[in-house]
Amino acid sequence: MMTIHLNLEQLAELKEVLEDEFSVLITTYLQDAELRQQMITAAIQSKDYNEVRLAAHSLKGASANLGALMLAEVCEHLEHDCRAGHYDNCEMYSQKIGDEFAIVRRELEMLV
Repeated sequence: MMTIHLNLEQLAELKEVLEDEFSVLITTYLQDAELRQQMITAAIQSKDYNEVRLAAHSLKGASANLGALMLAEVCEHLEHDCRAGHYDNCEMYSQKIGDEFAIVRRELEMLV
């Protein structure tokens, strides 16, 4: 089962395996994702597109592991564009990441 933003089956499996550590995982992810999002924004402002790519890659992987597939997909687009030297859409993707992360944060916080 999925919400539009989270794969609830994937999260249920993680919760079953991790038991009490599940809430620690969610808290750690939310803190790290917030930091990565800030890094993306700062790197875009300073036109450090390699840093944008690296932060987007990290956020993509962490989000995919937690079932935040839409967020992971937007990060993948940003990472791809930076790798290809297409920087025109970076700010738009950064905004989408921020919007999607806000939704994911709310939904994850309801699970713990």
